[in-house]
Amino acid sequence: MKQRKYSLRMRTYYMLIVFVIVLFSFAAVAGALFLLQRFGYIHRLNYSALLGLLVAAAVAGGLMSYFIGRRILAPMVKLSNASKEVARGNYTITVEDSSKMEEVQTTFRNFNAMVRELNSIATLSNDFIANVSHEFKTPLTAVEGYAMLLQDSALSPAEREEYLNKILFNTHRLSTLVGNILLLSKMESKSLSEQSTCFRLDEQLRQAVVASEPQWTEKGISFDAVLDPVNVTGCERLLSQVWTNLIGNAIKFSENGQEIAIRLLEQTECVVVSIQDHGCGMTPEIQAHIFEKFYQGDTSRRSMGNGLGLALVKRIVELSQGVIEVDSAPGAGSTFRVILPK
Repeated sequence: MKQRKYSLRMRTYYMLIVFVIVLFSFAAVAGALFLLQRFGYIHRLNYSALLGLLVAAAVAGGLMSYFIGRRILAPMVKLSNASKEVARGNYTITVEDSSKMEEVQTTFRNFNAMVRELNSIATLSNDFIANVSHEFKTPLTAVEGYAMLLQDSALSPAEREEYLNKILFNTHRLSTLVGNILLLSKMESKSLSEQSTCFRLDEQLRQAVVASEPQWTEKGISFDAVLDPVNVTGCERLLSQVWTNLIGNAIKFSENGQEIAIRLLEQTECVVVSIQDHGCGMTPEIQAHIFEKFYQGDTSRRSMGNGLGLALVKRIVELSQGVIEVDSAPGAGSTFRVILPK
């Protein structure tokens, strides 16, 4: 009903415009003839000629109205109808127009780009909710299962300890997941207020390696670290998350006994941190998505993470006015490179 009322209103506006244009055309011709006669350029009006001129004016006015209706009003009606569809939640609609007016074409292109962006945001939002639900469900199910097993009074002390460790591991996963989601949310809404301080980046990297010692000693991994003594200004707490995640990923995707190389190089206007592993590597398809929230390219290692680590890393690096890059190939390992301003 509303759509019909709107179309009727637009047709009314169009008819009014046509009437005004035709009336203006008549008035212009009549006025011109009157002035020509008044100043002696025409001594006697030929009513047949006058009628012909008025008909010509009407035709000209009609053509102008058609041009305006086809070139301006019709595209606006089409755009308005498409906007109503978007308001109803239809983000797949596009508007096409054969108009040669550059302004109309630009408006339509911008509208289509806006709808594509809205569709992308809606898809990401739905995927985010689905992924969060899944990531919470997995450890919660594990905790519930092991808690039920602990009710068995016939369990040996070793079994009881194993189940308790499993519960602790999954509660830690939940805690990390919640913390990462909250941190990402604050950064994306720009509600995170962190003070910048000057600190030794090489010392921070060493601390990150030491903090992950249980993981790399279990797999017999060694480190080759060459770190220039560098002072940087930034958020020390957030940047610590970057190195923890990147080193953790390098350990996770390295095989037993392999080596991880860490380099910190000071350049004229920036510092470059690279973390290289010799693990399974990544295909170009995986590399294109690794910084997306909840994306996990290697599903065989899904239980070892929640898919938020690299999304968090990228956001922190961007907030630090830096850039993160990755070089990788299947079977050749991966190198993550973080470039930060001095």
